[in-house]
Amino acid sequence: MDLVISDETYTFAHDAAADRFTVSHDGKPIGHVDYIDRVASPDDTSESAVRTFTHTEVSPAYGGRGIAAHLVRFALETSAEAGLTFRTTCSYVMDFFRKNPEFDEMRA
Repeated sequence: MDLVISDETYTFAHDAAADRFTVSHDGKPIGHVDYIDRVASPDDTSESAVRTFTHTEVSPAYGGRGIAAHLVRFALETSAEAGLTFRTTCSYVMDFFRKNPEFDEMRA
């Protein structure tokens, strides 16, 4: 998926083989969100697989443009469309959840 931010085009993708979502600019990788998928456990609110987001990173050269927030939103929306619920150990994603309660119902 391509998205124009501040007149520049960024490409967001799901790299399932690497268990990560990525963002690139002009063909150069500039950030990612890593995850782990596992079967739901008894303490989860879902019976489907649970995706745990573990790390978010965007190159400091691209900081301050909201790219990390767009990347996390893309990762969450793509995961929800796949029928997954999610949780996180990543502080950035935790903060994103606090600011975006529309994802609360999809949390495990």
